[in-house]
Amino acid sequence: MGLPTIAVPEYSLILPSTEKEIKYRPFLVKEEKILLLAMESEDEKQIMEATKTVIKNCVFGDIDIDTLATFDIEYIFLWLRGKSKGEEIELKYTCPDCKNPIESNFNIEEVKINRKEDHTNKIELTDTLGVVMKYPTMDMQQIIDIDGDDKNQVDLIFKSIITCIDYIYDEEKIYAHKDHTKKELEDFLDSLTDTYFQKISKFFETMPTLKHVITIKCQHSMNVPDKTVDKKNKKTKSKIVSCGYTEEIVLEGLASFFE
Repeated sequence: MGLPTIAVPEYSLILPSTEKEIKYRPFLVKEEKILLLAMESEDEKQIMEATKTVIKNCVFGDIDIDTLATFDIEYIFLWLRGKSKGEEIELKYTCPDCKNPIESNFNIEEVKINRKEDHTNKIELTDTLGVVMKYPTMDMQQIIDIDGDDKNQVDLIFKSIITCIDYIYDEEKIYAHKDHTKKELEDFLDSLTDTYFQKISKFFETMPTLKHVITIKCQHSMNVPDKTVDKKNKKTKSKIVSCGYTEEIVLEGLASFFE
């Protein structure tokens, strides 16, 4: 007779990119091992693959993790982590003034996908010509990041656009990315005026992001010089004051939530 098993709860959330509901379960010890081994390696590729493996194991239904936008992956993993290890996340910082530790807590239910009203993946360049973009996946983002290591910002934007073009269309037909070479796509971008190029670039500037703002405040005390002088010892006095350092911190992207 086999050992007893514990029923695992099932949850649902709305996928940010499609607004469709997906079902998932918390990650178990076997998935946590995968994550811990990847984190210990400190290898970005291993961490990425571990994250995808855990999501594939925990999300139910017919969903292709490899085609999900990066912000979808980040959002799913944040909720997986919350249901597996607790919704409350604790972050630690060092006060730049008094050098004491500052702790800050927040609930993952407060974290939202930041959307901009003017964002669209369909960019109309003219009345008859346009480009439809696709959101970068984790694999695509890694390629962009690697290629961008030794390139300037313009080259990086250029590479990102080429990677994320889904198709180009005009009055007569649709030109799918997969049917054309990198050189053909580069030539297309090179032929655009700066106004048209900036329209496409705006897709990345306004793209949804996993974002949350917290305010940290240092509650520690510190010694500071006093303006008065101890006449007997001829030394400057010091006094204890509250540090009170305050800063607004923007958490953006999955890594910043688990620093």
